[in-house]
Amino acid sequence: MKEDNKDLDFLQEVAKKISTRSKLGSPILPGEVFDLFEETLEEMNNTQIIETPIFIPFIIEKEDGFYTARCHGYRMCRGVGITEEKAIEKLKEEIDLYNKSCIKTEQKMRLEKIVNNIFPKDRF
Repeated sequence: MKEDNKDLDFLQEVAKKISTRSKLGSPILPGEVFDLFEETLEEMNNTQIIETPIFIPFIIEKEDGFYTARCHGYRMCRGVGITEEKAIEKLKEEIDLYNKSCIKTEQKMRLEKIVNNIFPKDRF
């Protein structure tokens, strides 16, 4: 029942936004509906993303004049540079992009779940 209330709250927020835009003479276009859903979900999201420094050991290897930085916690991420510092900087960037993509994927999965609850496929 609690999940149904969340879906209802979500629908009410979306309806308010559509109504406000319509009153302003700027109705929601079909291509904007998903963006509106995503924006509303982000606003209603009660989770926080807190960034804290963590210490992860990096492995740095030198080969053919380049340094490669990697770590066991993020096997898909690699940093390559002409200095150790550049390789570590690139690895940190890769880790940051990976973490952000995971968060975005989780948000999309939550949105998909809400949409499927509101518009079940077996009804259409």
